[in-house]
Amino acid sequence: MRTPSFRTLVLGAVAAGLTLGMQACANGTGDAAAAPGEPVAATKSAAASPHVPGAPCTNVDVSVEITLQPAREDGAQRGLVAVTNKSDSDCGVNGRAAISLRNAAGEVVDVPVKNVNQPGAAVPTMLKAGSSAFQGIKWVPCDKGDAGCGTGNTLSFNLQASTDGPAAKLIDFPAPEQSAITMTSLQVGTLQPATQGVVAW
Repeated sequence: MRTPSFRTLVLGAVAAGLTLGMQACANGTGDAAAAPGEPVAATKSAAASPHVPGAPCTNVDVSVEITLQPAREDGAQRGLVAVTNKSDSDCGVNGRAAISLRNAAGEVVDVPVKNVNQPGAAVPTMLKAGSSAFQGIKWVPCDKGDAGCGTGNTLSFNLQASTDGPAAKLIDFPAPEQSAITMTSLQVGTLQPATQGVVAW
């Protein structure tokens, strides 16, 4: 009887290993392939991380506070928008809360609005009961007597449409009876899980 050569033994072992590997993949028991230089554990972790929050928050799930920020040299005014989950269940936000200027009659004032990716793209965020996400708004104030100057006394928010919605709670703004919120244009930033940078633009 011929003794198998060393080369034959090595090839047989490689073939057996490949067969077992293919069976493991077919049974779903093998590890996912990692990119060159990337640990398998890191690949698994990334695959398991959620990309988008679950049930979306609606207007009735949240309360919104808008805090007027200190004036800057550029003449624009800014507000920090805090969207807080007031419900008993977790819900997710992604994108931005639409903001509208409203007058004393409760009507939406026609002000050009531009959505901007500031301080960056929106970050999908799951809000537990009582937790908040944040965005910034920036507007150009104007003289009430000027044509095209939008004048109002409150701001509303909407997670489900591009305008109107419930009234936000305003902090450090002029008293409502003054109807002193004026805008020629409004920019609305993106929702973020923290306040860092949201009113820095």
